[in-house]
Parts: sequence; structure tokens; C-alpha cells
Amino acid sequence: MHPKVKICGMKNAETIKTAIDHKVDFLGFVFYPDSPRNLTPKQATILTKDIPSHIGKVAVLVNETDQFIEYIKNDFDYFQLHGNEDVKRIKEIRQKFNKKIIKVIKVTNEDSAKTYGQYGDEVDMFLFDSPAMEKSAKFDWQILPKLKITKPYLVAGSININNVDEILNYNPYGIDISGGVESRPGLKTNEKIIEFLDKVKS
Repeated sequence: MHPKVKICGMKNAETIKTAIDHKVDFLGFVFYPDSPRNLTPKQATILTKDIPSHIGKVAVLVNETDQFIEYIKNDFDYFQLHGNEDVKRIKEIRQKFNKKIIKVIKVTNEDSAKTYGQYGDEVDMFLFDSPAMEKSAKFDWQILPKLKITKPYLVAGSININNVDEILNYNPYGIDISGGVESRPGLKTNEKIIEFLDKVKS
């Protein structure tokens, strides 16, 4: 079975269509003002409205308020929590908005990776990433098989066409790519999306 692929930081309709045509599983949309991939809620509504229902629409949030989440909730299937949200906060978001939750675990070593265990039943999926949000950095993927993760998980952190075979050796549920299919920060290219998805999904 092919691994799932999430492409994060989508910003235009053309690259979204390309990703869909080449069997992407999840599309991520970033709400984080410091990011070159940041969107307004209005932009996101326009970009997500024609995405087929079998593709997961993911809102990437960083310590966001209920007021903002309320504003965007109808456009998304998943909330990816990339900040310091603790179990209590995650439970609040899950109960209030009734969406699936992806919790990001920022990995520096094996102990930091093991913190995923504290989130229990409040999370539907994990995303193991380097701590350098949106910067080119990877963690030691050899940690992953030691974790005995029972829930689906994605792996992110400087994944690209040249090293994707390495991460696939660890059989993650899925992989999350952003900068690896860009020509510069925030600018996805059709060519790189096609090349990457065709390689992973073939």
C-alpha cells in the first residue's frame, strides 16, 4: 500500500489541481502570519471549495483562538495544531468544533518524540517534525520504529525527491512535504509536485 502524502502550504488553485490529479491525500493550508505560505480565511475558502471530499483539507494553526477557528472551521476536515497546545486545549478544540486533530510533535531526540503518548485519545493523527517550523531541518528518522505508535502518523522535515526513499524505509503512514516541492519559500511548482507524487505513488 502506498504511503499517504500531504502537501502543506498550498496557495494557488493550479498547484492544488495538479496535486489532486497526481493522487495527493491531504492538502494543508497555513494560517500563521510569519509564514511565506500564510493565507487569509477568505483566500482559503476560495482555494478549498472545489477540493474533492476524499482529500483531507487541513488547517495549520499555531496557538489559535476559538474566534479564529470558528471563522475557518467550515472549510476544513482537520486542524493541525503546530503550537504549544496541551491536552486540555486539544480536548477543548475537538469538543467545540468536532474536527479531526493532527498534533505536531517537534522532535529533537527520542525523548521528545515520545511525548506523543500524552495526547491519548484526543488526537486522530500525529505529525513528527523537526522543531524548526518551516525551516529546512530534519530529525533522526531512525527514532520512529522505536516509538510503537498505534495511531496514524505523518513525517515531515526537509523531505524531498532525493531523500524520500530513506524515510519510506521506515514505513510511516504518510509523509508531509512543503518546501521540497517549491522553487522558493511559498511558491509550489507543478513540476516538483508531479515528480514527487509520481515517485511516491508509483
